[in-house]
Amino acid sequence: MSLIVMGSVNHDLTIDVAEFPGPGETILARGTQTATGGKSANQAVAGALAGVPVQIVARCGADPAGELARADLEEAGVDTTLLTPAEAQTGTALIHLRQDGENTITVIPGANTLLTSKDCPDQALGGARWLLLSLEVPLSTVLESAARARSAGVKVALNLSPSPVQPVSLAEVDLVIVNDGEARTLLGASPDELPDPAGSAGLETLVVTHGPRGASVYTAGTPSPVTVPGVPVRAVDTTGCGDAFAGVLVARLSAGDSMLAALDWATAFAAEAATRPGAQSSYPRDFVPAGQS
Repeated sequence: MSLIVMGSVNHDLTIDVAEFPGPGETILARGTQTATGGKSANQAVAGALAGVPVQIVARCGADPAGELARADLEEAGVDTTLLTPAEAQTGTALIHLRQDGENTITVIPGANTLLTSKDCPDQALGGARWLLLSLEVPLSTVLESAARARSAGVKVALNLSPSPVQPVSLAEVDLVIVNDGEARTLLGASPDELPDPAGSAGLETLVVTHGPRGASVYTAGTPSPVTVPGVPVRAVDTTGCGDAFAGVLVARLSAGDSMLAALDWATAFAAEAATRPGAQSSYPRDFVPAGQS
């Protein structure tokens, strides 16, 4: 198995609104949609759709939402052997989707809180090249899993999202993926204000996404990033685009692509996903970025 994605599985409830509600404000929605989501489930689907063997390690409820999540993951080609039913409700995400494609998300963790590092057995790690983690599960699970993976010779990528409320040790992490806001939280400043953003965070490699403007990769000891421009599209819904980027990036690295080739894949895939509504449902099938085969 080239890539293990370990973390969250959610049931998404998307609420279409003209504008986000303000404090104390009641607004009328234009409609609702339900689908499987969760950062890790989204990342696993995106990675599999990028043509790479992917296994997910996660917890879901023994409920209809959990059954739907398993079916959706398997339909995309994700190995769900380590998607374990738990005595808790499947996690739920409440998404406000604005008419310009921007969104706000509130997550009720549910079964995700029960995930532990032991849910990823040694034999699974033994067949992986990369482990991709994010922060919709307990921080202790993330840190312990990263350490176990590194001990097994598996490279570790961390999508440092949602932004943590406390400092996170990155000693066992090879690659961190963040957006512009998360980068500022991590570094205490914008990356372009620092002489060595990756080194400042104790990292070898830091990837920062810029939404429609593409992404930049910072390497420790190197002051200037390598930037891949965005792909111009008419955005309909950006829900899950960051997850798509992270999943495809690490999947293509797991397949042996160079960082630049993987960035091209991830940027183009996420841009294409933004042109359709939903998270996993927006991810393109049989996708290959321009110039690659």
